[in-house]
Amino acid sequence: MDVKELSKEGIFKRTITVSKEMTDENGCMTVLAVATAMQEAAGDQLTDLGIGFDFTSRKGMLWVVVWSEFVFSRLPRLGETIEFYTWPGKKMHWFYPRRAYAFDENGEEIVHGSYLWMLMDPDTRKVTEDHGLLGELPALSVQGECKIPAMKAEFPAELANKTARKVEESEVDHNHHLNNAHYLNWVADLAVECGFDMQDLKTLWINYKKEILPGDTVTLAYEKKEDLLFVSGAGKEEHFIAKLQFGEA
Repeated sequence: MDVKELSKEGIFKRTITVSKEMTDENGCMTVLAVATAMQEAAGDQLTDLGIGFDFTSRKGMLWVVVWSEFVFSRLPRLGETIEFYTWPGKKMHWFYPRRAYAFDENGEEIVHGSYLWMLMDPDTRKVTEDHGLLGELPALSVQGECKIPAMKAEFPAELANKTARKVEESEVDHNHHLNNAHYLNWVADLAVECGFDMQDLKTLWINYKKEILPGDTVTLAYEKKEDLLFVSGAGKEEHFIAKLQFGEA
């Protein structure tokens, strides 16, 4: 993606400087921090459009992410100034596509992400429609933009290794469940435990299937196959699946 393509109206821009709390012990911005920055930029744009989290919650709707995919050229480093851009795509049935890109000070792309969002009823915790309450939503198409996340990924028949992780209070968001960026943090931590170097991360695909609630303990089943890591998080039901690729994508 050429950063010059991102000057059109309707694209939201946020500039940040990578601080120490955003980085790991190697001075690289964590996947959690990258995803959080993209998520916050999207949230700010929704607020500017008058359909942010506060508005939808008052109307009995919650914005949630159900699929996302990230492609990394590299991880931002401590002290770098990074420009994040995000914009909504055309609604597809129940799905609200969104894309986000990050560029360094030289205009070089560092990472891009694509999402499929949906609306959830806060009482039933099930998918809901907006019933016209959101009005006519903007829908942009940018030359060279990435595709929306694939809805399926090839997985091994069995994930033989298992560990567990419990939701911490700091990981819970305004929707009262594990924030979607923290799922990425969980799988990134697992990748490091499996011997991967996060600086070599090329792609991360994740499908959020069932929300994880405060206090839940989730069994993480995983399998490492050469430069790939496959992860499934489950309790009584499967909560999410993720696929990470390292080295050359």
